[in-house]
Amino acid sequence: MSAEILTTLQSGPGGDPSHAGVDSTGTAEAVRMPDIPDTLAILPIRGFVIFPGTVAPLNVRRPISIRLLDETLPQSKVIGLISQRDENKE
Repeated sequence: MSAEILTTLQSGPGGDPSHAGVDSTGTAEAVRMPDIPDTLAILPIRGFVIFPGTVAPLNVRRPISIRLLDETLPQSKVIGLISQRDENKE
């Protein structure tokens, strides 16, 4: 995907990425884009797909995933999520 398309997708009204949100009245509200760290922790999720900007509860049960969150969240509060193709594989 080109940088221009990615910037357009992340942009809000007027092409400004800092105004990517729209409130319930249909007017733009300022939304601060998070700073993505140089090393991004990736958490595989099973059973569903989550899209950017979506707020959803995550049930984390695997010990390695819990350790990833315990080590990452105190530092940056930003993680990457990726859906597993086969949710039966460990």
